[in-house]
Parts: sequence; structure tokens; C-alpha cells
Amino acid sequence: MPLPDPVTTALAALVPHDALAAALRPRSRAPGSLSWRHELLDGDVAAHLLGRPLPVLPTLRGQGFEEFTSVHRGAPDEPLRSQLEEGSLSLHLRIAYLEAGRSWVDAAVWPLVVHGGSLLEVRARDRTRDRPWPQRVTGLHDAGTGDYAAVVVDGTEVGVQADLSGVVMLTWVDRRGPEPVDLSLLTRRGPRAAVELLVGDGLLGPA
Repeated sequence: MPLPDPVTTALAALVPHDALAAALRPRSRAPGSLSWRHELLDGDVAAHLLGRPLPVLPTLRGQGFEEFTSVHRGAPDEPLRSQLEEGSLSLHLRIAYLEAGRSWVDAAVWPLVVHGGSLLEVRARDRTRDRPWPQRVTGLHDAGTGDYAAVVVDGTEVGVQADLSGVVMLTWVDRRGPEPVDLSLLTRRGPRAAVELLVGDGLLGPA
């Protein structure tokens, strides 16, 4: 389905900034490892934890990317499900798309997406914090605002942020399951192409 004209106009007007790169690129004390405190698990197990079908991007699988699903492990000496049920850990899933042959263990988030991979993150809503979502990522000494727009597509508000590197970040809330979840996608493609990817793979839609 084609995007509405007001959406394409808003996306075309974005002025890329370096806020995403400033916030996410690796540092010596924060390398941004994809696998940090995460462990791989089967997609069916992840869907069971989530309580709904796992949001995935079959278009990327069709382009030859390998899909890796992981969960934030929390305390390694305590059962994951116990931590989730008692509320000491909020569910955080990652669905990463790496070029064939790339190591998931050795990958870092920002280099992964700059070089063509994609990262879809799913987080349970934190009821103890009033965190706005979708949202714009900010960096140190950040003065940009024209790099971000919120658009409504298929009844869902989607935040779209464009970086000078060519990476875009999309943020939205999925209300189609038993509980709302916050989602984000980092991918290196144009803002319009990134939104069309979500639409084509069925990740947007009303509750």
C-alpha cells in the first residue's frame, strides 16, 4: 500500500543530523556489543515470552540476511522467567539481521547498522516510568531537530529519525497484543524505504 502524501512529504523534508551516531557509536567503555547481557533463543520461545507473534522482517531474510533473536538475560544465576514474573526484569528482545557469515557474538550495534545490517528491538512498556514513545534520540551538544518527524501510518504513530551516516531509526508502539510494547528499528536505508519496509512486512496497524 502506498504511503499517504502527507507522510512522504514529511519524510522527504527530514534533514539528517549526527545525533544517532553520537549516541550509539562505540566507545572504549561502552562498545555497544549486540550480545551484551543477551543470549540467543528460538523465535518460538521469544514469541511465547512476548505473548504474541514475534515481529520479524521477512523482507530482509529474503535479501540474504541471517536473523538472530536474543533476550536480555538479567541476572545470570536466576531463571529468566522468574525475573520476568516477579518484575525484577523487563522483557527486552532483539531481532538482528546480519550479513551471512557475520558473527553475532562479535557484532557491535552501530557498526552493524552502518554496514547494512538492521536491528529490531522489542521492549515491554515500563509502567514505573512515563517514557515518551516514539521518541527522538539525542546526542551530546545536540542542537538538531529537523532530523526527526512523527508520522501516522496504518493508524500507528511512527517516529522517524535520520542520521548523516544514512542510518534511520524508527520508533513506535505496538498495541495489537495483550499488552503494548515499544519497538524500534535501526537500519541503513532512506526514511521512506524504512517505513515502507515496516508496512510491507506487517509491523504496523491499529490495535
